[in-house]
Amino acid sequence: MLLTAHSVVLRILYEESKDRGNSCRIISMCSSSDKSTLYCSHIHGRSFDDLVIFAGNAFGELLIWQPFKGNSSSHKIDCKTTQVELMCRQPAHNGVIFSIDYNDEFDLLTTTSDDRSIRFWKVERKTNHSWSELKLNVLASGYGHIARVFKGKIINCDGTAFAVTVSEDSHTCIWSSSAELLLKKRIQFGAVIWNFEYDSETNTLYSVGSTGNLLALNIENIIKSNTNTTSSMVAMSNLEPKEYVAKAKFIDHSIIVGITNKNRLIYSFLHNNEPKFTQKVGSWQIIDQHKAFKCTVFEVQDKIVAICGYKRLTLLKYNSTGVFKKLFDDNITDGVIRSFHFLDNNDFLISDEDGKCLLIEGEDLKARFYISLPHCKEPWTTSALRIKSKNSKEYLLISNRMGNIILFRLNCVSGECNYLHTIRQLHGALGATFFRLQELQNDNIFVQSAGHDGSLRLLCINVDSDTISAYQRTPVPVTWVEHLIVFENYEFLLGFNDNHFVVWSQEHDFSVQIPCGGGHRCWHYSIISDDNNTKWLQLLFIKNKQLRVYKQKLFNLTALTTKQLRNQWHTRSCNIMSVVEINNTETSASILISAGDDNVIKVTKLMPRNRLSQCAELHSHISNIRALKVLQVKPNKVLIFSGGGRAQLCIAQLNLKSFRIQELLSYTLNKTERNKDERLNSYKINPETRIMACDVIKRNLNHSLEDVEYLVFLCCSDGFLRKVHFTGTFEVVAEVAFHYGCCLLQIRTFGNAYVVTAGTDGKIRFFNSNMSELPIILAHHGSGVNAMDIFYDSNDNCLHIITGGDDQSVSYSSILVQENGVFQIKSKFELENVHSAQVTAVQFIFYHKTLYAYSSGLDQNINKINVQKQTASIICHTTISDIKGLCIGSSKRCFIYGCGIQIFQLE
Repeated sequence: MLLTAHSVVLRILYEESKDRGNSCRIISMCSSSDKSTLYCSHIHGRSFDDLVIFAGNAFGELLIWQPFKGNSSSHKIDCKTTQVELMCRQPAHNGVIFSIDYNDEFDLLTTTSDDRSIRFWKVERKTNHSWSELKLNVLASGYGHIARVFKGKIINCDGTAFAVTVSEDSHTCIWSSSAELLLKKRIQFGAVIWNFEYDSETNTLYSVGSTGNLLALNIENIIKSNTNTTSSMVAMSNLEPKEYVAKAKFIDHSIIVGITNKNRLIYSFLHNNEPKFTQKVGSWQIIDQHKAFKCTVFEVQDKIVAICGYKRLTLLKYNSTGVFKKLFDDNITDGVIRSFHFLDNNDFLISDEDGKCLLIEGEDLKARFYISLPHCKEPWTTSALRIKSKNSKEYLLISNRMGNIILFRLNCVSGECNYLHTIRQLHGALGATFFRLQELQNDNIFVQSAGHDGSLRLLCINVDSDTISAYQRTPVPVTWVEHLIVFENYEFLLGFNDNHFVVWSQEHDFSVQIPCGGGHRCWHYSIISDDNNTKWLQLLFIKNKQLRVYKQKLFNLTALTTKQLRNQWHTRSCNIMSVVEINNTETSASILISAGDDNVIKVTKLMPRNRLSQCAELHSHISNIRALKVLQVKPNKVLIFSGGGRAQLCIAQLNLKSFRIQELLSYTLNKTERNKDERLNSYKINPETRIMACDVIKRNLNHSLEDVEYLVFLCCSDGFLRKVHFTGTFEVVAEVAFHYGCCLLQIRTFGNAYVVTAGTDGKIRFFNSNMSELPIILAHHGSGVNAMDIFYDSNDNCLHIITGGDDQSVSYSSILVQENGVFQIKSKFELENVHSAQVTAVQFIFYHKTLYAYSSGLDQNINKINVQKQTASIICHTTISDIKGLCIGSSKRCFIYGCGIQIFQLE
């Protein structure tokens, strides 16, 4: 059975014969009276007589018809063609219908569309065996997606109907039959979800995305409990009238300690009624009666309880016998204590509302260091970390409510705390929420931080200079990051998205989502294991003066036990890529540095068997990236120059051993004054121009490795060729613009002195490093130049240029560069219609001292061009759609990239 997009149903007979061989022939055709193009369909029925077609068209109409009703054609006769009338034409959506599903157990029909909705229909028939009298009643519509909904499916769980949808927005939604949204979860790491399937035996969704990922999601808890949580609310017993728990924490997985609004310290035991689902909190036990001060800070770590208030600090320790031992209880500051940090079990950092900050250590809890904080309206700390370097230097890293990250040096002999360096507003005005020591090296200390800006930052403390710098920013889909835990080699972020508490990891995306009301509340967590070694997250928080405890699986168990097919390539099209070859005594590898429409620069390592392993990401751009230049400055360090939308030029440094990236500069093109060499004509400069291509000339002044300058040449969409002059420390010396007259698309530099450009006019033009145009123009194409590569032979001063254009042709020129800067054309040829679509990729390569080139385009063919013989031949066909370019490494590997990546080994 086959249904075409033009509403034609084909009955196909497949026959096997030893004498005549296998055959396949159409025995009957049936078409609908409606000839509109179908965008989706659902075929229902167990026999040809009961066959029903549900179809959706571009007008948002739901079409229902029976193709073979009453037609009992024999397989022996020739193909019979019939036409039937529609049984139902139902307006359903304001846009194209992308999926239809029907379940005859519930007589329930669902449709999804590019109007971002799912609609539920009740199918009413006169009898269960007849479709002659059909009526559709709309039950409800659900809006949970923010983009096109590509697939919807009805699932049956214990006699209850649910619906699952997936969308272009990378989310899956689970609905009740009344269109109540039970769960919305991102499952494909930001990529488009095309399709999914459901396994009713294991309650697992298997989804496929635009990046080629096959991922599993267990939805057992959602569909069985009809909610996205697995726990219960805690009853408040043994408390006085109008008394409630104001702050609460876990001491361990089975003990909760809290303090009430009447300043009574209490604790209770947590009992599991059903280990996998619910908990029950026992009666509250009184630890301490009414305290003389109101609790402002309440912290717990390793069974030590810290209670802070006006001037006073109380420390208690819980032992295994159920007794709380008082470690300290006395006035320690002059004002209200606003922050308390456990540096370790014997080191604490305290700050009050007057800006007094103390570092307390030892069993006697004496103040060891007095830290001077900047004066502001809220002069207390938000996070702190004590670090001891390998050469015995000690540092204290703190963040305050001004948003500053401050580095101090601790002198344990003199008891002094010396200010060293400050980074301002790294995580916004509220400061960092945590610091985590990532790596301790001899000369550098790397620290990870997070805050309320939805990002992770990598900080580097230089031990020699006693300074701190921000290396790179990694945005995460958690708006309010509170904690980072490392568990079984996985990093999990705990925080809040709007009114949900979430747990997120790079490997498993969101594994926990619990509605709680938002981040401005007292909350705590603990992680436990059951008898099957399943990891569970216990969460407590206070909402509406009630303490609530939730319990949910930390890991997606099905995803961990199922073989996952996942790559970490770009979620949108890759526009530009460069290959860096590492060949030294330690290792030999190919490193891919790529950028695309997802605003991300990815660093990927080519592993054995052509497997790609992502090593790092750079998120410095605010718009898609079109230009990329990689410049190797040291054996294990490269500079990455990148440009894209919003006139943004970024510079970063990549360490090829540790794969850490230091963001050096984010520069916005801003023409403030005219240069005598530029030609403005009457064209108005657009400051929001898009950088289409870039190249760099590195100059060593006085031939010193330390004294360098960089000339960055930029092709811009507003018709200007720009040059930005940087010092070796990436300070801007000058910015110069030249009015080119059309949108520039390609740029290359050669000889450390000349620039070659091409644009939408199809011409090749030349400039020197001072932005003066040279008197030579090559007409290579009749329209835009989409691809260009050059090879400069310094032995004979010959420049080879090859280009591909919109006119489906490949053009080549060779030019002799004379000492006085005069260019002389040696040879030139054009291969017309080498491709059947736009040529978007070309590159030179040498074989046995003979110059060849490879080209590709939107026709997905790869051609090999013999420059000497001026011929081209197709060598293979690629599956990559919308090809943006190709790179050929030193090991003769060819990388084709665009909407995906494919690797060929050349002959």
